Amino acid sequence: MLQQRWTNTYGPNATGEFADRSYWLCTENWPNQNYPKDLAVYNKMGGFSNGYVPLFIIVGFENKVYWDGNSENWETALKLAISQMATEGVYLDNPFEDQTLIFGDERDFELSGIFRDMNENPVTVSLESNSNPDVASVTIENNTMTITASNTNFGTTTITLIGTAGSFSATDEFDITVYDSNYYNIESLETGTFDTGLWGFSGDAGWSIDNTVYYDGNYSAKSNKITHNQKSEMYLEAEYPTAGKISFRGKASSELGYDQLKFFIDGIEKKRISGLTGWLEGSFDVDTGNHVFKWSYQKDGSSSLYEDCAWVDYIVFLGGMPTGIENLSVPAEVRLLGNYPNPFNPNTIISFETEMSGLIKLSVYNQKGEFVQNIFEGDLKKGHYNYNFNASDLTSGIYFYKLETENHSLMKKMILLK
Repeated sequence: MLQQRWTNTYGPNATGEFADRSYWLCTENWPNQNYPKDLAVYNKMGGFSNGYVPLFIIVGFENKVYWDGNSENWETALKLAISQMATEGVYLDNPFEDQTLIFGDERDFELSGIFRDMNENPVTVSLESNSNPDVASVTIENNTMTITASNTNFGTTTITLIGTAGSFSATDEFDITVYDSNYYNIESLETGTFDTGLWGFSGDAGWSIDNTVYYDGNYSAKSNKITHNQKSEMYLEAEYPTAGKISFRGKASSELGYDQLKFFIDGIEKKRISGLTGWLEGSFDVDTGNHVFKWSYQKDGSSSLYEDCAWVDYIVFLGGMPTGIENLSVPAEVRLLGNYPNPFNPNTIISFETEMSGLIKLSVYNQKGEFVQNIFEGDLKKGHYNYNFNASDLTSGIYFYKLETENHSLMKKMILLK
């Protein structure tokens, strides 16, 4: 109903005093309409009645929200928004997005289109302020902005741009976050295997690598087959020396609202995806410290639709580094102890205890999950064991030692400093 009223009264083909004012009406699920800006602009404003971007929203000049809802007072708010539209001056048309860089990055950006003048006068863009130039420097020349990240200082700086035409001006503010390359990591499953020492699995079934459905590259993670009242889970742990973010792409092919892909941070649910979807993004703030991230495809008590599964791909750790699961659920029959010393150069002792006899494998992997060295593999009896690891031929960095038995796999981190 609202779509038709908008089309007849305010749309591009309408007639009358409010014709061709489509700038003012936006909707999340209405196909084939032309948004004046990306929906991310409205997402950032917050405070909407249902906690999300509403089905309909009226946004006026300089992104002022006049109304959000379904029907009541819609037309009154729309007329008010139109009546308050400025007839002269500079306004922010396409806000510049926040940027993430790693040490030493340098990027150029064209600035045309960020600001506009109501009468189409040319707008000159310049740098008004940089809150922390030690993190990143910003220069503007010939309408091109160059951002250069520090080689040593990580953190966030706030940049303010000013667009000027004659006596009128407007500003735009965005953040640049710079990370040490060790703490900017992307897990896109492109090794074609989970055998990197990072992943753990739980529930009634694990996950598999899929080479037929993917967001990036040629592989994704796909939940294994389960039935009613079951779940398929995978998880990993990451270290964040400073506050950062995690983002990923998820996709479902399931019964809408009942069989769901759920994402958890430290056991707290953050996102659900269900139905027949495309690739959807999840992005969440992460506090300083070690955190466990879990993706769980869960089924209810009846019915199945479509392929009855979920996929995950392109996991980005902004400010974090995957470290593997460190004894999240240590079984009574085996314990992997900390190595000593840690950090070490070049020797360290790795210790473990087993309450059962059987085949034991102790091996080392690098930060990329690549196999480095097999320390021991063979049958052992119940007892406490110490093994020396010599890293004379390795470069400084973070490594992982992994203990495998017939029923369990445990991993810990160690640091080589030369």
